[in-house]
Parts: sequence; C-alpha cells; structure tokens
Amino acid sequence: MTRAVGLFFRDDGEDVDDAGARSLLAALHDAHVAFTLECAAVLEMNKFGTCFADALRAASRGMTQAVCNAMSSASAETGDGRSAATKRAVGEIWASTEAFKALPKSASAAVARELMRMATFVKDVSSELEELEELGGADDVGLDEDDLRFCDDDFDASELAIGKSIGTFAKACLVLLKALIVPMVKEKTTDLKALEPCVEACGRFRQSVEDLGAGVYPPQDTDELKESLAQAVKSAREMYACVREAGAGDDETKDALDVFVAASEVAEKALE
Repeated sequence: MTRAVGLFFRDDGEDVDDAGARSLLAALHDAHVAFTLECAAVLEMNKFGTCFADALRAASRGMTQAVCNAMSSASAETGDGRSAATKRAVGEIWASTEAFKALPKSASAAVARELMRMATFVKDVSSELEELEELGGADDVGLDEDDLRFCDDDFDASELAIGKSIGTFAKACLVLLKALIVPMVKEKTTDLKALEPCVEACGRFRQSVEDLGAGVYPPQDTDELKESLAQAVKSAREMYACVREAGAGDDETKDALDVFVAASEVAEKALE
C-alpha cells in the first residue's frame, strides 16, 4: 500500500485524480487501522508483560506518525513539493517497520533487553571512573582548562581515595548486571511476575550508580554519596531476589553479588 501511494504521487507537476487519491489514501488509512487493532489485540492478551508492551507501543507510535506524515503530505496542494514530501513519508513508513522486526520474542527477552539498555549507562559511568585509576602518579600534560577529564589537581588525597573506591564499585556494578542478565537470556521458562519488578529495581540501581558517578567530582558530598551507595546496594539485592524467584539465578550470579557487596563495603569505609 505504501508503495502504491509513493507511485501515485510520483509527479508533482501534474494534477492528481481526486477520486483516485481519496481511494488510495482511504485504503492506507484502513490498513493502518487494521494494524492498530492488531497491536491492541496483542496488548490485550498481555502475555508479554510491561517491557514488551512498552516496546510495542513505541514501535506503533513511530509507524502511526509516519502514516500521518504521508497522509498530510499527499493532501498538500500541487506544486508545494507534495511529491517529494510524500516519497519521504512513504520511506518513513518502511523504515518504521524495522522496529517491529527488532521486537523481543518473549517476556524474558524483553526484560533482558531493557536491563541491557540500562547496563549501558552503568558501563558509561564505570568507563569514566576508570580515569581515576591513573591519577596520583605523573602530572597530567596537554590538558587545557576546558578539558573535562580528571586531573590530579582536581582532587585532594581523600577525594581521590573516595573516587577510586567508587570506581571499583562501579566495575562491580557492571559485573553484577551481566551476571543477572545472562541467565535470563539463556533461561526460557522464567517467571514474568518476578522479572518485571527486576526492571523497576534496575531503574533505581542505574540512577544510583549515575548519582555516584556524578558525586565523585569535587566538591564531594559524602552524605549524598552514602545515600546513593545505600540505594544501589538495596536495589541490587532486590534485583537478585527477583532473578532467583524467577528461577534464573546460578552460582555465578551469587558470586557476582558477593563481589558487589564487598566492593560496596570498601566504598562505604572510604566515605567514613
């Protein structure tokens, strides 16, 4: 149908048959209505949980906007760039279908994908804090005053110790997330009721880690850092409990949690 629309409006220099245009756009509208009803039916079944539903809604909104753009472009007056605008809009419709091809195929896959998305933010924090491991030695050279990288002069001894302990903790956070996600990717019989709360806990976990990453920049507020650290540990335990309840945990998951807790204790001591 979208191909037919593109071909029908291929020439902006000639008048378009009104009856034919109305018929074609009505068919496009009906096709989109059928598509929308199908998406609503999938959501009504609610077999795939919140994560899958959110992904489907996002993909549906993208296609709906593309269809609206095509209808609007095709309805413009001749000579106003209607043909080119309609072709672009048709291309947007085709491009929007890629989001549906990429949708997760199961509840656990939807949860795992969302956790992996959040893990990228934690990885960014960990990567940034790795710079602290290199401080305390030779003087930094070649950095101007607008450079946002860490320098020795940015931290006193206490602040640097805190920053490095938080950096080690961030690495443990990343290891823990990997240990939580991998079993869920492999396990196909996980309990959705247990996994969905894991995503909510991971959202709080991610926010806490980002707050820690931002908080190591001087001037440091140790009370705020302690609060963020405590929230990260609490959220991590909630995630671990959800994964175990879903039957997706293993020995590596428990080992990662132990390493994580040990790193949190070191960071907590550094903040005292």
